Amino acid sequence: MFLRKLIVILLPLGLLLVIGLLLPLFSTMGVFFGSLLLGLALGVALALLLPLAGATRYREPFAYLLWIPAVVVLLVLLYQYLASLGTDWPVFRLLATLDSRLITVESAFASYMITFSIRTGRGI
Repeated sequence: MFLRKLIVILLPLGLLLVIGLLLPLFSTMGVFFGSLLLGLALGVALALLLPLAGATRYREPFAYLLWIPAVVVLLVLLYQYLASLGTDWPVFRLLATLDSRLITVESAFASYMITFSIRTGRGI
């Protein structure tokens, strides 16, 4: 019982420490890819936080459908990358941004949804 409580307490701190140690590595990869990889790491860490800590055993029957909005977000990220290279499609001009905070949040959401979809057992 004590070991389980210790895992619940220490696992979030360990994940946060790993993200903190990887942050300088991500910042050397440029604005777009650094933010993208930071968001992916944040999403995976958040998706695995409760299951690894043993705080939940709940399985959502329709959670595997999260791959659909994840693909949409990944397509938006792909267009943002292409726009950073100089591609200009007038229809999608509103989506083009190089704000690293927005790229980080988008990639965190996408990776969370993909990880949770895979964790439910059906995968993508």
